[in-house]
Amino acid sequence: MAPSPTFPILLGHEGERLSKASGRTPVSIESSSSSGECAPTSISPSRSGLWHRKGLSQMDEGVLKKELGWSPEKMVDFVENASMSLHWVGPDGIILWANKEELKTLGYTSEEYIGKRIEDFHADPDAKHAILLRLLAGETLRDIPAQMIHKDGSIIQVRIDSSACFDETGEFSHTRCFTRTVTADRPEARERQQTDAYRMAWDSMGVAHWLEGVNARLRREIAMNESLLHQMLPPKVAADLSAGRTVPPEAFEHVTLFFSDVEGFTHIAASVTPCEVVHFLNVLYTVMDYCVSLFPIYKVETIGDSYMVVGGLPEHSYTHAEAIADFALLACRA
Repeated sequence: MAPSPTFPILLGHEGERLSKASGRTPVSIESSSSSGECAPTSISPSRSGLWHRKGLSQMDEGVLKKELGWSPEKMVDFVENASMSLHWVGPDGIILWANKEELKTLGYTSEEYIGKRIEDFHADPDAKHAILLRLLAGETLRDIPAQMIHKDGSIIQVRIDSSACFDETGEFSHTRCFTRTVTADRPEARERQQTDAYRMAWDSMGVAHWLEGVNARLRREIAMNESLLHQMLPPKVAADLSAGRTVPPEAFEHVTLFFSDVEGFTHIAASVTPCEVVHFLNVLYTVMDYCVSLFPIYKVETIGDSYMVVGGLPEHSYTHAEAIADFALLACRA
């Protein structure tokens, strides 16, 4: 982990008010220079009674502790435990430092976060590159939307305020980034958000499961209806009726009919049980149905032991007599 940085003192009107209230010399702390230099900063009194910015090497640290109760340790503690997420990123995109709130918000340990590339924690790395380029150009960014990746894989919507820090030679040193979460960043809020999402997903799954069951039953009913239609009517007629189309009557001048009966069926039916009769006819008609499927002919119906087939419809054909003859011979051999 990179060492914690030493931060400048930034006191404004509030510091001046407190100084007056305490009876101490009024103070005035100048903001950082337009060049963005980030040299160590401290304050010291002048003849006019104002406090001016100086390098820490030029300052008696004891005066600071005595007059303001300030110490570097306190400033480090202030930023390390601040309630806002803070981090520094170097010119190569490596995270140099992050405070506890930043780590807590994203769910990483310091070892998992510091020293890694910042783009690895952005859902849109190109957006982060654009931010770095603007900072390198010396631009100060405010309220920039971004998406950070939490350790659990979720996306956290954030707003970024950032400026660049340049050293004495004008070289880019690091970014100074303040991150504010837009989505819930507290564990209990995130847990509640996830629980709500799971509940909604569960409810949706329940409704979807019920709908799928209804659709499955509906599909089965439709398939059964279509199957019955195809058993009762020619395929073309059944398809037109299923589609809601009107089926006009057609005339066929030449067709060939096939009729068959089981010889002695009345005597057979009287000598066996009804279940045996049904089984016998089912086996017989199953074989004959298979034979019909091998030729361009159409089974009209079965009544008792009678079996009726026609050739030449519903599709017009000039070889219907041949097809019926071939079917009859095959049925006799089956």
